[in-house]
Amino acid sequence: MWEDVEFSILHPAGPEPAKNGFSLDIDVAKQLLEELRGYQDRLGVMKRKVSTLCSMKPPSKDPSTLAMHVAMVGDGSGKLGAFSYGGGHIDLQLTYVTELIDRIRKALAAIGQSDQDQAAAVEKTHPGTGSRGNFG
Repeated sequence: MWEDVEFSILHPAGPEPAKNGFSLDIDVAKQLLEELRGYQDRLGVMKRKVSTLCSMKPPSKDPSTLAMHVAMVGDGSGKLGAFSYGGGHIDLQLTYVTELIDRIRKALAAIGQSDQDQAAAVEKTHPGTGSRGNFG
């Protein structure tokens, strides 16, 4: 689902943002990454709860209880219940969030590497200045 969505994380001295997507400031990207990781954790908890719900056994063998159990959990041989469909949606959300986290993390890492490379280039060109940028 992300193949045609572009985004960039703006480096303060970087070029223009993505033209066919969206752009994030570095600080906003870091904040978003933390929020998404929290959301990913909550989805993981929900997924475990769905797994528990889907492994429930019916409390009794009477026809109405069995019918309700199949509607909620499924019949165990291919017919899915409401909890199973909900679990499928949680799986989709988890995949979506995980991909977004990975892409933001990679973009931030690339910016960090670029900053380190630039600092090394400055140090090589102007020894003693380091990453402080004092050229005086």
